[in-house]
Amino acid sequence: MFVVWGKKFVYRKVGYVADFCPICRTPKPFELKRVGLASHVYYISAGEGELAGHERTCRECGTSFQAEPTVYASISKLPAPLTQLAKQTYPHMNEVLRDRLALEETVQRAPSSLTSEQRYALIRSPFLLLSSKVEKRFASTHVDKEIGLSMVAALGLMFIGPSLVTAVALDSAELAILIFIALGLFLVTWQILGSGRRFMKRHLVSILAKSLRPLQPTERELRTVLAELKQLRHKIATKMKLADLQAHLRSDGEPRRMRVK
Repeated sequence: MFVVWGKKFVYRKVGYVADFCPICRTPKPFELKRVGLASHVYYISAGEGELAGHERTCRECGTSFQAEPTVYASISKLPAPLTQLAKQTYPHMNEVLRDRLALEETVQRAPSSLTSEQRYALIRSPFLLLSSKVEKRFASTHVDKEIGLSMVAALGLMFIGPSLVTAVALDSAELAILIFIALGLFLVTWQILGSGRRFMKRHLVSILAKSLRPLQPTERELRTVLAELKQLRHKIATKMKLADLQAHLRSDGEPRRMRVK
């Protein structure tokens, strides 16, 4: 008998805190979670596992970051408005983050006054923050909705299609089977090839655009950052389509919520 076992990450909600979100570029409420590494059998784990760390997830953009609970004065068990949450969980946040908050005020009011070094670092930062999400996604095969539907359609083509042809022209049955199999394989392959770009557009591009929009980056600045990250072998640089990002930067729409682990 084959038994599936090993280790898996287990997440447990601890509570809520206020902190700075580098994607939203402003303090935001966060959900704080404990991350444990637990043994599992058939992906069913017992207990919370050994402590592996903590993560905080922005309740505005849904992006997750590593967290250190000792930074906070306390942890709220219930969600609350930012002002109330900051007073309770991170009362000295403005003092601790004074330099970063001052920089972000400049980004919002006069982005053109930033030095080229400041601009480059601020443009590069969200790519690096989201890079692990891309690395994790492309480290294994994923079946999204479109691939699943294409598989169902392919099965329908391969089994129902030849039957219909056989009912009309019996002599063409073998050829029909080959044609429908080829069509089914083409359909699935087409969706698999497009799954990477769909993932980037749904889960990364809008978040990047939200973070970068106040900086009004030029195409040259974006290409320079992507070129560096490509040289450093970050998959986000090769999977990201610059045209998709620029289209979102030109729009005023808010990004969908997402998780980054």
